[in-house]
Amino acid sequence: MKTTLPSIILALLLFTACGNSEKKDDKTTSEEEKTEAVETSKENEINLKQNGDYTRLYSPGDQCKLTTAQLAEALGYEENSIEEQSNYEGYCRYDVAHPSGVTVNYGISLEKWPKDIVSDAIKSGLESEMVDIQISESGDTYIKRHPAQGFLLLLNPNYANPVKISFNYMNTGTPLTDSQKEERKQNTYKIANYLINTSKNQPL
Repeated sequence: MKTTLPSIILALLLFTACGNSEKKDDKTTSEEEKTEAVETSKENEINLKQNGDYTRLYSPGDQCKLTTAQLAEALGYEENSIEEQSNYEGYCRYDVAHPSGVTVNYGISLEKWPKDIVSDAIKSGLESEMVDIQISESGDTYIKRHPAQGFLLLLNPNYANPVKISFNYMNTGTPLTDSQKEERKQNTYKIANYLINTSKNQPL
């Protein structure tokens, strides 16, 4: 059987077209992978735009970060429902009587961490599905909740010494209800955002 010249040319054209199609598919897949990688990188970006100077907030000191009046304002409670229990080198604890009838002890302190450890804590939080980490109302600080103990850390990659907001409920035989636990949880976020908002651009 003889192969004519037109048949050979047609076969070459079909082979070339198939080859180009495969190359285009490979290129498309490669571009999609690059896009996904960029999107993932953006999700894990920790360099938030700073909206103020927070040097005072993250600086160690002997004074409490909040007075009882400020804490009352942060929580929306009456000032007479809050009592400062202790202040040890700036580590302050407050007894707060909730409107629901329970008293919870809240603590505000600094963790002595260098900036690179702060950045590592942010990255690990962003990469873990088990960790509750969100951006503050000010948009320039990460608020990370410990999955087991429930305390918060205010993490700003531009500063060392994250602020820790903890709580303690002394069970006197009456466990907290779900709504009381939720109130306690939301109070820690109120304290965190109040600290950030009121400490912005304040002198040491």
